[in-house]
Amino acid sequence: MTEVTTSELAELRQSFDLVDSNGDGWIVSGEFRRLLQDLDNDLSEDECLLAFEITDEDGDGSISFEEFMGWWTGE
Repeated sequence: MTEVTTSELAELRQSFDLVDSNGDGWIVSGEFRRLLQDLDNDLSEDECLLAFEITDEDGDGSISFEEFMGWWTGE
């Protein structure tokens, strides 16, 4: 696993909190889709859904901060 500095971790947490629009500590499919489409406007709904399913490693229907961090860092 790649070492993440304290500063990088704080930035990542801030990014997560921005995506987590309702502040419940989880990113759901719609929130993740908006993030992906902001990053790449050419992504289809199916591509966003697939990315969500891959990132949601435990399959509980939401992305935790740890899952988000793994996706963001490519781990």
